[in-house]
Amino acid sequence: MNINELLNSFLKEEAFENSLILLDIDETLLTPNNIYIYRKLPSDKKEVALTPSEYAKESVTVKTKNYYDYREFRNADSVARSIKTGVPIISNLKIMDEYIRKGWRVGILTARGMEEVIFKSIKGFLKFKNKKGELRDIGNKLIRDLVFAINDDNKKYKGITDFEKKKNVIEILAKKYNRIIFIDDDVRNVKAVKNLKIPNVMVKYATAKTEDEK
Repeated sequence: MNINELLNSFLKEEAFENSLILLDIDETLLTPNNIYIYRKLPSDKKEVALTPSEYAKESVTVKTKNYYDYREFRNADSVARSIKTGVPIISNLKIMDEYIRKGWRVGILTARGMEEVIFKSIKGFLKFKNKKGELRDIGNKLIRDLVFAINDDNKKYKGITDFEKKKNVIEILAKKYNRIIFIDDDVRNVKAVKNLKIPNVMVKYATAKTEDEK
């Protein structure tokens, strides 16, 4: 059974009470605009500005992380603007819509910080199509308690790496929800959660766009 068949099998279940679809933000729900991580490795002649998707391809370790500057991700205006002006990734938003229409809860699990800013910004950004096909604001379908920004400076999420932190959040949520679907574009996060082998947690690797969106 492939991932799409598994997703469909979850949707065909009759009881959706206490089920959660959990989504990453960058390159999953949207492609962010006008926000960068700055790198200055000893081998770099000058500071290099990286988009979030470029940064995701970097081999960042505990030893090399100090060569990266996350200043724009610690600026509330920059963080909010990057989401509000982000380009929606329709293929993944359609998946979210389908589960919301079936009564699933929706949550956010991102490697960003500034959790309060993330919550307000993504809530303002997200829309979904109801059963009539009408586009509506996400509203109270996204609540504060289900938005996790694992590098928030005011909270301490267990783990050293981003994928460890995400894995640990899902381990906790798996004890509270009957079913969880986690969608993320970073293969390290996907593998970490898959390796938990929790029966009620399904993981989907986020594809950026479908063919008809290109």
